[in-house]
This record gives sequence, C-alpha cells and structure tokens, in this order.
Amino acid sequence: MIIVRHLNKYALVRYRCMDVVEKLRGVDWAGLGVDLVIVHGSVLWSRRPNDVDLVVFISGDTNVDDAVLRIASIVEGRVGLTADIYAVSDPSKANCFLIWEALKHGRIIYQNETGRELLVRTIDVCYDFMLSRIKLNYTETLVDRVMRSASQ
Repeated sequence: MIIVRHLNKYALVRYRCMDVVEKLRGVDWAGLGVDLVIVHGSVLWSRRPNDVDLVVFISGDTNVDDAVLRIASIVEGRVGLTADIYAVSDPSKANCFLIWEALKHGRIIYQNETGRELLVRTIDVCYDFMLSRIKLNYTETLVDRVMRSASQ
C-alpha cells in the first residue's frame, strides 16, 4: 500500500496495465482454441478503462462464436471488466483498420506458431488493401461521390 501511494499518475496507470496484462497472460489461450491474442485500447493507457479490447486469432477447427463467449466469460472473471473481442479466423476477411491500430498501440500477450502465421497472412492482406487504397485514392473518390450525390 505504501508503494502505491508514492507512485506518480503515469506509474499507477502503468502498474494497472501490467496487472491486467499479467492476468490475461495467465489464461489458457491454447485450451480455448486461440492462436494469438492482442490486447489494446483503454486498458493499456487509462486509469479507469471501460473494457478490455482484444483481437484474437482463432484456430480453424474452433467454433468462433463459442470461443468468443468462453473468452469473454474468462476475461471478465479475471479482470473485472467487460471484454470487447474481435475474432479473426480468416485473414482475408479481417478488419484491417482495427488490426493496424491494435498492432500499433497494443501488446501481443499470447502467440503460437499458427498464430504467427495467421498474423503474417493478415498483415499481408491488410498491407495490400492499404496500398491499393492509397494508389486508387479510395477515400478521396468516395468523398467526392458522396458530395456530388448530396448536391444533386
């Protein structure tokens, strides 16, 4: 208790974050059919996070809906916060923006060889997607079309 009182604001947030990460590292992810887990969001930087944001790569033979329900229950029981879980079972259908942000600001807390392979395939798909968006001026074209249709 004395140690916590002497921690500054940043150190207290970091302490909380490390506590949550350690609790999540203790989960039997392999037993849940999970190959890779990324924790991201407010639980890593906020003094009072609203939830635990996770990106989980799930094995091909695991039922995704059942796995997400089991994961949510376990995470909520261990951490005491609601779990917001984005499951990836097919790299070609992944939400590239979410994956990019999770990798940019999150932490990988569990991985096995299959998970690393799925992550690499997902990154390849997302890299191609982002590159084509830039080359084709996708966002600008979409905004122009919306503006033209709104002005008619």
